[in-house]
Amino acid sequence: MTERREIWSAGSPVQAVRYQAVCSPLEDNPEVACTYGLACLGDCQGTWVQMDLIEDVSPSRDNVLHLASCFNRLGLSPLHFRDAVLDSLNG
Repeated sequence: MTERREIWSAGSPVQAVRYQAVCSPLEDNPEVACTYGLACLGDCQGTWVQMDLIEDVSPSRDNVLHLASCFNRLGLSPLHFRDAVLDSLNG
């Protein structure tokens, strides 16, 4: 997983949170077109902004889409986003 973290604080005016799968192309592996990660997005006054991004979670699109769906359905807090992704990889 890439260690890239966007700045987010508990005092941000975030009204809603959603998670979505993202695709990153792989140039060094011709057998796999891309790898999938997760973005944590926050609704700040009507504009969705990226609060955090974890690239290269899995080569399986379906696995990452399922994870995003679970996070959205359960209303996962952005504070627990990275831990939840790590737990899903280790579980």
